[in-house]
Amino acid sequence: MSLLNRLLFKISGYLRCRVIRGPKQEPYLERYHLLHLPFGIHIYLHRFVASDPGRALHNHPWRSALSLVLSGQYDETRLGNKKNNNNLIKKKIQAGNLNYISGKIYHRINLQPGQQAWTLFIHTSSHRSWGFLDTENRQFSYTDHNQTLKSASNPTWWKTALRPCNNPGMRIESI
Repeated sequence: MSLLNRLLFKISGYLRCRVIRGPKQEPYLERYHLLHLPFGIHIYLHRFVASDPGRALHNHPWRSALSLVLSGQYDETRLGNKKNNNNLIKKKIQAGNLNYISGKIYHRINLQPGQQAWTLFIHTSSHRSWGFLDTENRQFSYTDHNQTLKSASNPTWWKTALRPCNNPGMRIESI
């Protein structure tokens, strides 16, 4: 593991953490709260430990977001627009790259097995619902996120979230 990965893992241990899990409770993203700024701007440290679960693409509830890859890399699959016949577009996002993500974009993150990626993630305030778009056989079916969970996401989770330094078993040990 690189020195930067070890440093990010150590620092993140003191930050409030939310482990994001898939439908089978498998962790795929660790979200560490850094700052909540005026006008609904949030800044997080993200550690991707696995690909987004399932095949579906997803959008986001905010107008826009920006991700700076600090360490590692991931492959992103996006649904193209009408100009390219809604084809799926794949691109590699690696350390040092910025990735702009509009709330209108449907995408998914894929990691190579055994790999991880650390990103600095900034997003604007939420202004709509979000969900999943299954593109199986070019048939598009949408599922609202709030319908897949018993309760909606907690927008102030970071106020009460635990810190890994006090709860060592809450996150995946460094890959």
